[in-house]
Amino acid sequence: MHRRVVVVLADGLRPDAVTPAIMPSLHTLGQTYTRAEHAVTVRPSVTVAALGSLATGVRPEAHGLIEPGIGFLSRMHRLHPLGEELRRAGHDLAVVLPEMGLFSRSLVGALARAAGVGKLVSGGGTARSMARTARQMLGEIGHGVIVLYLADCDGAGHAHGWMSEPYADAARRVDAALAELAPLAQEDLLIVLSDHGGGGVEPHDHDLPHPVNSHIPLVLAGSSVAQGYLMRRPVSLLDVPPTILWALGAAIPGSYEGRVLREAFRAPSLAHHR
Repeated sequence: MHRRVVVVLADGLRPDAVTPAIMPSLHTLGQTYTRAEHAVTVRPSVTVAALGSLATGVRPEAHGLIEPGIGFLSRMHRLHPLGEELRRAGHDLAVVLPEMGLFSRSLVGALARAAGVGKLVSGGGTARSMARTARQMLGEIGHGVIVLYLADCDGAGHAHGWMSEPYADAARRVDAALAELAPLAQEDLLIVLSDHGGGGVEPHDHDLPHPVNSHIPLVLAGSSVAQGYLMRRPVSLLDVPPTILWALGAAIPGSYEGRVLREAFRAPSLAHHR
């Protein structure tokens, strides 16, 4: 059982960008620990829908967060937000975000509170500074989850196209941030994933149905994670919320639609969960 889980959400990161040349740190983590070969996001493959599913454990059809806004809040009483489930089990949930304007910060704050986020922190202007902020926050969290949201790849994809050279540069910045966090795998559970891919239909977008838009990287690293293991069966972003709760020893709501990625864990310390 882990005391802490660090989730790195790299917005818009495609799996084919995770190469030794572009993202050596993430590539090494995936080769050393456990990675998914066929991980997909939800539909529609847009950030708000994926964040809503990570926060509630259910598909967008159930949580209703399809576009930016607070209209979905009326449904929250029927759901079981991850943050509330963590709090009920005695765990904290903190989120580190990029710097943003007043309106965006207010909107994100409302959504975060509805999802049970205990602390929302601005991590600075670069991916690496945000990673360092996340590491500092670990000292404040004895048990729980820190989510680090990195928007570099999505911004470069929309502006210059997915897998363009500016996109590759953005992926390198994200990888530099991951290099700051990789040592955490010695004690904590580190989960790295994306909310969507991009460039499958339109070179500068990701919302239309296409395998390249839906396919996401998913890497799990930690002392209790299987080493050198490739999950070959299809897995989903929806599998992440129940896996987080399971790894922390918390109860999983029956409404959660994903399943625990038990095969990624092989250490005897988690044997009682299987």
